[in-house]
Amino acid sequence: MAIMDNDYIVLQVRLRSTRLPNKALLPLAGVTIFEHILQRLILARLPKGIIVATTENTAPRIRDISKRYSTPILVGSEEDVLSRYVACIDKWAIKNVIRATADNPLVSIEYIDRAIELHKIQNADLTLYPHLPYGTGVEVIKGNVLKKVAALTNDPFEREHLTQYIYRHEAQYKIARGSPEPVFQRQELRLSVDTDEDYRRMDEIYRELYSGRPISLLDVINHIDKKDRKTRKK
Repeated sequence: MAIMDNDYIVLQVRLRSTRLPNKALLPLAGVTIFEHILQRLILARLPKGIIVATTENTAPRIRDISKRYSTPILVGSEEDVLSRYVACIDKWAIKNVIRATADNPLVSIEYIDRAIELHKIQNADLTLYPHLPYGTGVEVIKGNVLKKVAALTNDPFEREHLTQYIYRHEAQYKIARGSPEPVFQRQELRLSVDTDEDYRRMDEIYRELYSGRPISLLDVINHIDKKDRKTRKK
């Protein structure tokens, strides 16, 4: 039997959003955004597990949901997200981190596994599928690379936005950028929840498509395209 690598999804969650406070706990078809994300992430085949990296103020409000999905919580800095990830890497001896965020309730299950596979084939420092609809992809980063980045930067932006140092110094790192199947190459579609408008759009998608199981990304794309065609005909 093959030994599973020590690769973990680390889901960053913070309820203190200035544009849309408490968004991770907003309901979509009667289920919080946070729970929808966990329902999707646990279906990925290759990660060893999921860890929730959160803050002191957020942790008590998401603890019960995390327990239901057997996802441990690590509490760290409000703004220094990089330090939260490094703490997870150290505590769980993580080889590769799969970065997910709590504003993406349609994160692609399939492309989590594909990103991990590509990451290992390419022996990359950072791997992503940039042409997926915005808010549906993840980043896979070598744990030891993130630890080195944390030692290199004190820039507040780079410490809050986990992989920005790597992108800003791309010549020093091996970044693998995968190309999804043509039907999923829709980066113009915004499927994240950062604003009230985003939330209203996502609420409509879930009311139309959610039936108790994670919605497929293809169904979402087809739904949006069908709605757009109807709008153009009016």
